[in-house]
Amino acid sequence: MLKGLFSKNDLARALLRDDLKLLLKVIRAGKDINQPLRLTSEESTARPAVEHALRLGHSQCLEKLLDAGARLPERDSDGVLLLSMAINKTTDPLGLTTLLLHAGANANAAQGEPLFSCLNISDDNLVLLLSNRLLQYGADLNSYTRDGHTLLSRLICAERTMLVGAFISEGAELPKQLDQLQCSAEIKQFARRKAADIAIQKQLLGF
Repeated sequence: MLKGLFSKNDLARALLRDDLKLLLKVIRAGKDINQPLRLTSEESTARPAVEHALRLGHSQCLEKLLDAGARLPERDSDGVLLLSMAINKTTDPLGLTTLLLHAGANANAAQGEPLFSCLNISDDNLVLLLSNRLLQYGADLNSYTRDGHTLLSRLICAERTMLVGAFISEGAELPKQLDQLQCSAEIKQFARRKAADIAIQKQLLGF
């Protein structure tokens, strides 16, 4: 009987209102939370509840959906879309990203595309927090994009000095095409000096 008590509209209402109590009732009633749905009549595309919660930035609803067995997309391209969406949210991007990663999202999908999504963020400290979380879940710091760039080469080109130093310290390798990068001689010199300093430190520590 419980399954008939709550319609698809109740799930939509819970997501739109960020109504955790109603969402839990829907889950306990055995509603299919993986069935794509539209939250309003104006929406042209039906999406899974997980994606709706993420788009709305409702981290508690997202957490409860995932705890209840809501599935993440199987295709890497769809998984990257969700991770990139979480990374670029203005509210609690670290929490949303962590929830997806903990639920099994591939941090290294599509040649490390989630890491590159962090570069859209202007706050260097937030970039570090998000990238470190991705690295904890298996992201490859030295993966290449289709156009032959690494995360570090992109940062060097953007002359984001603090991040260049931080990622070299984390193990990012100097780009093979460093001399050809379109950036200042100063940032190239900084990167080389930082890499040399790290190499010396490793030697002294016996690595």
